[in-house]
Amino acid sequence: MDIARVLVIALVVVFVLVRRFGGRPVKDQDRLWVLPAILVAVGVGEGGLIAPAHPVLSVVLLAAGIAAACATGLLMGRAMTLWREPDGTLWAKGNRTVLAFFGLSLATRAALALLGYAVGVPVRNGALLVTLASWILAQGLALAARSRRVPATV
Repeated sequence: MDIARVLVIALVVVFVLVRRFGGRPVKDQDRLWVLPAILVAVGVGEGGLIAPAHPVLSVVLLAAGIAAACATGLLMGRAMTLWREPDGTLWAKGNRTVLAFFGLSLATRAALALLGYAVGVPVRNGALLVTLASWILAQGLALAARSRRVPATV
């Protein structure tokens, strides 16, 4: 993995975190698919989703990474603070619980990467990007589901 790719992945994570922890209006839910779709397309295009030397192990680790990313993403999306401004605009903001789930997300990703390294399945960019896309999409879906239940202001 070269430094440019690591920087791109780090910038995407920072972008998502800034959006989660700085209060922001919840906009059109149709857009929640855009960034994950781009990340998946780039991840699949980069390849490395399945290690040729260990195809079964790499599929298992990729599936576990996607499952863990979806789980922690859903937890983060459910934990975000939601409110409506007097003008009716819906806002979302991260909190300490979201930060704790983010730490859990990093820890599970690191554990899976170490496990992969131990069994000879190196972490590849494509797998990281697909996992990141799953994490972002799960957060967005959880937030979208919750946002429909926030009552309108009177």
